Amino acid sequence: MVAKLLGEMKVPFSSIGKRVLNQVADLKKVLAADYLRDTAMPSKELLRELGKEAEKIKSYDGQWNRLDSPEVLMRLYRKYGYLRDIELRAEPYRRGAGLSLRGFFCRSSVGDRNKFIIFVNTAHHPAAAAATLGHELGHYIYGSLVGEKSAMTAFMEGTFASHLKEEDELFADSLVALAAYSKDLIERSGALSRVKPGESEEFFASVRKAYALIAPRFNLDLINGQMAAAWRLRYITSMSHFIKLRSALYQAAGI
Repeated sequence: MVAKLLGEMKVPFSSIGKRVLNQVADLKKVLAADYLRDTAMPSKELLRELGKEAEKIKSYDGQWNRLDSPEVLMRLYRKYGYLRDIELRAEPYRRGAGLSLRGFFCRSSVGDRNKFIIFVNTAHHPAAAAATLGHELGHYIYGSLVGEKSAMTAFMEGTFASHLKEEDELFADSLVALAAYSKDLIERSGALSRVKPGESEEFFASVRKAYALIAPRFNLDLINGQMAAAWRLRYITSMSHFIKLRSALYQAAGI
């Protein structure tokens, strides 16, 4: 299945070097997982609350996930009147953890107020920056509904499989999935939360639809562009994760 999916995006398996084999492993786990049975899926009630919050966020700006620059991020932030305790910082970061860091959230004092600080690494493609912002906003919403599990959490590349076992991380990813793919798309695509070997054509057809939907928004070209194979692999894993998760949200909670 991995080879076939990479073939769909014209990424030769032979072009994947040994140093990114962990990314291949992450893709394998994402494809193999049953997102309804093998994951720490939040309760139906919690997911429905998330669905309501997702609609609120999208109502502020129908294109809230078009993040082309730090300036766009800041304009977006200022529209969130009900998120006044968030401090958003978006800038390119290549030192230290470098591009393996997508972003993070932490609690910290800013002036005389306790702030929920979101950092988005804009050195990544705008599509990845959009997903990172959505993920960290998901943590904020989870904390407001359930309570924050820790004072800081980082979003790293190659961690989607590990997110499946942690309710707060899967909840945060769920906001991204809800923003990226509509209920109508999932209704047309059918159940995709589990992909059986030998019965994968429907899944691949949905990946094509998902790519056709996302790519124009962010000028994301995984097929004919100049992006390195390793990064195309990362984004294919991300897209597969979010489309399977979106299907699971619909099946589990009707959202």
